[in-house]
Amino acid sequence: MMFFHRHELAIRYAHRGLTLSVPDRDRLLNACEPGERRRLQRLLGAGDTADAPWQVQWQKTAGDMLQPSDVVATLHHEGLVVELAFAQRGTLGEWLVTRGALVTIATKLTVLERRAKAAAAPAPAAASNDLLRHFVARQRRDAETIASLEARLATFQARQMEDASAVSDAKFRRLKHEFSKRFHPDTRPASDPERVFRELIFREFWPVFEEIERS
Repeated sequence: MMFFHRHELAIRYAHRGLTLSVPDRDRLLNACEPGERRRLQRLLGAGDTADAPWQVQWQKTAGDMLQPSDVVATLHHEGLVVELAFAQRGTLGEWLVTRGALVTIATKLTVLERRAKAAAAPAPAAASNDLLRHFVARQRRDAETIASLEARLATFQARQMEDASAVSDAKFRRLKHEFSKRFHPDTRPASDPERVFRELIFREFWPVFEEIERS
């Protein structure tokens, strides 16, 4: 919150463009309350004020997010304080003059950057990160499934070499049937991304099943 001495006249001036400059006499009179305009005229003087020095005091720094009610800087001149604000939301750009500098009418002070709306765009990046995490997790699950299948096939091959009985043949046929039911790509729609993973697994292991069956 800002405090002013009683003898100072404070005026709030909201600039409607993107470039904030020192306002001229007419703009200050229009921004002043009707009951204070006579006093403002006395403080500005009757002559040309184009060369009158204004001291700049910054209230915001570059990169600050601004609301229309935020005071960006104040101008001080012989008992007159002008609060400068933008009439739009955005991000404050770099200072074009230093704190405490003396400036005159029409001197450019800073600009408003319209990056406030673009700040809401991290959602796609978050969504992309989520998709990447899901993909990596799925890859890990597939790798675990393949390792489990390899272990089961190795165990089955060892058992088949020890026992070629009808019971073993029945178990093999059951394993082959369950494998086909779970990993045949035709069991998934063509548009389903999982179909690609099933095709990879099925192509790698189905020839193994057939080789075992022929042996």
